[in-house]
Amino acid sequence: MKAFQLIPSVVEYKTFLDFAEEAALGQNDLILTNEYIYQPTISVLNLGCQTLFQEKYGAGEPTDVMVDAILAELSGKDYERIIAVGGGTIIDIAKVLAVAESSDRVDDLYDRMSALHQVHPLLIVPTTCGTGSEVTNISIINRTTKGVKQGIVSPSMFAKQAVLIPGMLASLPYGVYATSSIDAMIHAVESYLSPNACPLSELFSEKALELILPCWRAAADSGEKDGWKHYAAEFLRASNYAGIAFGHAGCAAVHALSYPLGGGHHVPHGEANQCMFAPVMCKYVEKQPVGKLNRFEELLAKLLGCEKKIAICELYLLMDRVLERKPMQAYGVTKDELPKYADTVVETQQRLLGNNYVPLTRDEILAIYESAF
Repeated sequence: MKAFQLIPSVVEYKTFLDFAEEAALGQNDLILTNEYIYQPTISVLNLGCQTLFQEKYGAGEPTDVMVDAILAELSGKDYERIIAVGGGTIIDIAKVLAVAESSDRVDDLYDRMSALHQVHPLLIVPTTCGTGSEVTNISIINRTTKGVKQGIVSPSMFAKQAVLIPGMLASLPYGVYATSSIDAMIHAVESYLSPNACPLSELFSEKALELILPCWRAAADSGEKDGWKHYAAEFLRASNYAGIAFGHAGCAAVHALSYPLGGGHHVPHGEANQCMFAPVMCKYVEKQPVGKLNRFEELLAKLLGCEKKIAICELYLLMDRVLERKPMQAYGVTKDELPKYADTVVETQQRLLGNNYVPLTRDEILAIYESAF
C-alpha cells in the first residue's frame, strides 16, 4: 500500500514581506516569477535577490524550448535557493530548475528521471488558485519535438516549503481565476475517485470541494465580476488541499485527455480540463454507475443542496456559471484529429490512466473525444 505523505511544509503569511523576512531572502536566492507579479509586490521590498522573468523566454504553458532557454541563461550563475512565485507555468519550470545541473537540457532530465537529485532547495509561492503544484513532485512540460505534454516525476522535485499568501491573488484576472479554480475542483474529483485514494487523501479531496463549490456559488450569485476575490483565501487553501490529494491519489482521464488539446491547440490547462470533464464523467457513469461514484454523488448533493440523482448535472451547471464550457471544435480541433488524440493518450498517458475510476479502452477514449467535439 502506498503511504500517505506530505513532504513540503505548508505555511501561510499575510504578506510577501512577512514571508521574505522569516525566510531571510537575499542575494543568494533566485526569484523565478513574472515581471507583472514582481513589480507591484516584490520589487519595492528591495530584497537583493537575483531575478528571472519567465515571459522573456516564451509565453503560455512551459515547453521544452522555453525551459531549455532558461537553463542556458542560468548556466554558470551562482545561486542557492529557488523562490518560485507564480502560477502553474512558473512552478513547473522551477521544479525542473531545482533538479537540473548547469549543463542539463529538458530531454536529459526525462532520460534520467529515476536518478534526479535536488540541486537547489525550492520554495513555492502560488499566485493562482488551481495548480496545487506547490505540494506535488511533478512538472508537466510540452515536449514540442515529440508533440506531447509529459510529466517529469521525482521525489527530488518536492519543494521544501509551500507558502500560501492570499493577497498574492489580488491582481488575478477573472479568466485565470475561473480556469485555475476549475482545475482545482477537477483535481479534487479525480483524486477522490481514484483507486489509489486512501481515507487521508479523501479528506483533502472532500475539504477542497467543500471550499470551492459554495464559494463558486456565492461569487456567481454576487453578480460582481470580482466577487470571487472575497473568497481568495478559501480558493487558495482549496487548491492546496486538492494538490495534496492528487499528489497521493493522482489525476486521471480528464487530465490525460486534456493534454493533447492543451499541447496541440494551446488551450489553457484548466479550460482544457473543463472541456473533458463532463464527457469523462458521463463515461464513468455509463460503465460503472454503482460504486464509489455514488459516494461522490452524495457528497455533491450535500454541498449543492440537491437530490443525489441530479448532483453531477448540478455540478456541470455550476461550472458553467464560472466559465461556460466550449466544444473541442471551438478551439480549432478537427474531427480527423480525434483518433490521433486517442492514440497519443494511450501511448503516453498510462501514468494517469492508471488512476481512472474505471479502465478505459482506446475506443472508449475516442468516444469521449467524439462526445466532447
